Amino acid sequence: MPYLSLYRRYRPRSFAEIVGQRHVTQTLANAVKAGRIAHAYLFCGPRGTGKTSTARVLAMALNCEQGPTPEPDGTCELCQRIVAGSALDVIEIDAASNRGIDEIRQLRERVGLAAADARVKVYIIDEVHMLTGEAFNAFLKTLEEPPAHVVFVLATTEPHRVLPTILSRCQRFDFHRVGRQEIEETVRRVAGKEAIEVDDKAVAMLAHAADGSVRDALTLLDQAIAYAEGPVTPETVTEILGGIDFDLVAEFTDILMGREMSRAFGFIDRVMAEGKDLRQFVGSLIAHYRNLLLLSVDHRSQDALALPEEPTRRLVEQAQAVPTSEIVRSLDLLAETDRELRFSSQPRLLVELAAVRICREPAAVPAAAHPAPAEQAAAPAPPAPKVAEGPPSEPEVAAAPGEEMGLAEIKRRWDDLLADLRRSRKTSVAAFLREAVPVALEQGELVLAFNHQFHYDQMMRDESRRQAAAEAVAKLLGEQVTIKYQLAASGEPGPRGAHPKRVQDALTAFPGSEVEE
Repeated sequence: MPYLSLYRRYRPRSFAEIVGQRHVTQTLANAVKAGRIAHAYLFCGPRGTGKTSTARVLAMALNCEQGPTPEPDGTCELCQRIVAGSALDVIEIDAASNRGIDEIRQLRERVGLAAADARVKVYIIDEVHMLTGEAFNAFLKTLEEPPAHVVFVLATTEPHRVLPTILSRCQRFDFHRVGRQEIEETVRRVAGKEAIEVDDKAVAMLAHAADGSVRDALTLLDQAIAYAEGPVTPETVTEILGGIDFDLVAEFTDILMGREMSRAFGFIDRVMAEGKDLRQFVGSLIAHYRNLLLLSVDHRSQDALALPEEPTRRLVEQAQAVPTSEIVRSLDLLAETDRELRFSSQPRLLVELAAVRICREPAAVPAAAHPAPAEQAAAPAPPAPKVAEGPPSEPEVAAAPGEEMGLAEIKRRWDDLLADLRRSRKTSVAAFLREAVPVALEQGELVLAFNHQFHYDQMMRDESRRQAAAEAVAKLLGEQVTIKYQLAASGEPGPRGAHPKRVQDALTAFPGSEVEE
């Protein structure tokens, strides 16, 4: 007999066995008991939360030989056929592969036929959001007024893609992600029935990796049992997940918090040598820092982490070692690195740069750089900074309130300014300023030189972009400055409206005027 996966073998066969969805199962059980069954239901929610299983249990409740009953016995012939997926009158349709109008027309033709041997025909349409617009429209009338012996159950992970006209004709139930504790109990119960020993830490790791999906947890348990050939340990789970061990992430976090830059580079070498995926490594770091943030904000959050005692203790120690603002800064840099890793051909360099930026002491920002909204409108602009002429002296490490910042410091923190613009959703401004170089800071005026005409033109033709750049520079310096833009190749441009030479040549050859977008 072929092997049956754990999640199929232990699929719920009653409303009571469905995990974490009492708000759904209690309502459906009461409806069956009172004989108030709707003609159409819409089950919405993340994958693996029991939508299809609930639909099958509903079909059993309506067709059990002892029913209709909210507690189907699961032993009668029809219940067993529904469990096996061979019942003629419980029809499961995958809308992802049967999404066209022709398939829906066939469904409409068959709906009117009487049930073969069941009390009620139940149509379970999975991933219903995948139907085309034409198929939805063809299905509409049938859904609105189906024959009395038909019940539709539509399941979807993306209810926003279902037409409002369909939604309005269904009773909607939203399935929630299953809690980690409930998933752990399910894993232990199934492992006990399989006579498999699973370490408590391994159970917690499986529940965490499942991310609210009971099906995913049982699939991972199945894989772990096959890999271990014995007791399932944390090391087993780490291997099958291809993930990063907690101790490895915690050790790197200690290095970053200690600002040991040379050790950080050596550690990244070690991660690479062990064949770890750098994007997965950064993802594990983000999850780790998120836990640190939760503990830093509220120490009572350790119960919500649902981690074993030793990892929780180490997280608490790390959360207490640095201020919350430093955790937020590091988490922000890691999140930005994770986004850039998707498109980078040099992942190692990005991770090394992130480590350097986290290890580097953040420069102090004067309180005046972040005025309250009311103060920002009422207070006059602060005086421009006085900067000595000539080349700057040795770069300043961090500017204290009221002190001057040299050009070298601005260049050093230019990447921070671009990152701040991206976080503020001013991505285009950041993209154009990435091609600019700060070349001078004199008498309250910062000069930015562009290497390419296109980027210079884009900044000059849009006042809102220049305003965003000015605000970002003011936030960086803690003081208002004027920004002057120029082309690096041709020197300082003329007044606004003056044209580069190639534009002048074009206007001479083809009389007309320049049009700005």
